[in-house]
Amino acid sequence: MEFLAGNRIRGTSAEKTLSVTLDGTPQSNSDSTGATSLSESITVGDHVNKALIVLVTQQSGSTTSVKVGSNSFTNLVITNGGSSGSGSQRTEIWYLLDGDITNNASNQVDWVGTNTSPRLSIGVYSLYNVNQSASGFVSSFAYGTASTTTGEVNSVDSGDFILDILSANSSTQPTDTLTEGYNILISTNRYAVSQYDASPSTDNDMFYSNVTGAEWAWSGARIKPISKFTDGSIFYETDTNKSYVLY
Repeated sequence: MEFLAGNRIRGTSAEKTLSVTLDGTPQSNSDSTGATSLSESITVGDHVNKALIVLVTQQSGSTTSVKVGSNSFTNLVITNGGSSGSGSQRTEIWYLLDGDITNNASNQVDWVGTNTSPRLSIGVYSLYNVNQSASGFVSSFAYGTASTTTGEVNSVDSGDFILDILSANSSTQPTDTLTEGYNILISTNRYAVSQYDASPSTDNDMFYSNVTGAEWAWSGARIKPISKFTDGSIFYETDTNKSYVLY
């Protein structure tokens, strides 16, 4: 470390990994009339390195677009249900990064697609301290017909955030094992349920029990954090404002 003119100190920083943080409460909406569009708004706080995560469930439908205004989400994973992964239950996870999100304001998410069977839902999570590269999002999937689901999100590191979405042909609410984000009874025998963990273990069983129907589809995501500094970067600290400049 060097002491420089102007009350400055120069040194080499260590990497500091932040934690992905949930911003407020996840929001959700559903339709049981066969709609081909559905919207839901979420309030985003005054944060940096933000991401919006949209979770979609359908039966016998598909997604054309997910947007905030004219800004399109990127698809992470799509999973169909049943014993072989070709059933009618469907889950999807989409994400939108900081530059396309209005900071410190309400953001309306607009879903457009086909919905040949009137059972549709969307859910929205707002997160910050999120790695802004495509490699910051890792998907998992599972499907089946048993009364207990088998989805897992593994190889998780410090600061990661995990979440999931389940579409279940079930007349009873599936019982989650982590923190519930939301659950929706779309019709008499269709549930959409999401759970998350803000401080997950290395390997995570994101199971649901009490699924009483013929099939289910599950999608999960591991979301990585941003690092405040990189190893070996040079910083300057000034007494007057304690600001850091990376080189």
